[in-house]
Amino acid sequence: MSFAEVHRALWKKEKLVTFKSLTSNKTHTIKCTIKQAFQSTSDKIIVIDVDNNKTIDIEVSTIQRIEECI
Repeated sequence: MSFAEVHRALWKKEKLVTFKSLTSNKTHTIKCTIKQAFQSTSDKIIVIDVDNNKTIDIEVSTIQRIEECI
């Protein structure tokens, strides 16, 4: 998945993102969104963790899937 594909999927939409942590090697699934376009491209993407109301960065290459929220 590319930076552009992830950005497009999350832009002003809440989705479930599953990714692998680089520090703990655990798999996490969070509900997140992108509300402001301040990145153009990068190895990491900055998203808003909706449930915890905080920003986090995710290494794009670790994203396993992006799904609709149920």
